[in-house]
Amino acid sequence: MTDPSYFDRMYARSDDPWGFDDHFYEQRKRDLTVAALPRARFGSALELGSSTGALTGQLLPRVDRIHCVELHPRGVDIARRRLVADSHRVRLEVADLITWTPTETYDLVVASEVLYYLDSEPLTRALGWIGDQHAAGATVVAVDWRHPVSEHRWSGDEIHRRLTEVLGAAAGGYRDSDVIIEVFEPLGTESVAVRDGLAPGAGASPTG
Repeated sequence: MTDPSYFDRMYARSDDPWGFDDHFYEQRKRDLTVAALPRARFGSALELGSSTGALTGQLLPRVDRIHCVELHPRGVDIARRRLVADSHRVRLEVADLITWTPTETYDLVVASEVLYYLDSEPLTRALGWIGDQHAAGATVVAVDWRHPVSEHRWSGDEIHRRLTEVLGAAAGGYRDSDVIIEVFEPLGTESVAVRDGLAPGAGASPTG
């Protein structure tokens, strides 16, 4: 795991230590993440490494309720202030993904720029229960920075390679030189257009 003092130093700088609210990159990344969601609305969501709640705030219009797991208490405090108007739909928990395990199943799991902080064994463990959530019907959305960072244990591309090994091929997403976003739908899930009746399903008879 990345040295926890790194996060202490970052949160000691300001209430927005990574510039989530200031950088166009960050706003664009969140917009792309939300746009990639393959359903208009999800019942229950789990967000890993929710930090100050910037992404949480944009996910809320698309979910009934969300459970946020964040390592640093300062991040949770900032998120609680940010999300106070929706506090009845948001559960904020301080926990370490090295040992944390979900006790319920979710319709949506979002891991944005967090898994590459984990060492090999904790990452394998987290990927295991993410795989269990996916097998139980959860859509998994992973978002990762693609440039080298000394505090990261893995590259963003390596995290997505590992996710593909566990979850299978991504159903969609977005990629450029800065960020990779991938959406992993449960096996057998029809596309958005098929579900909306705009395209024929796999079992549809050909016409014409």
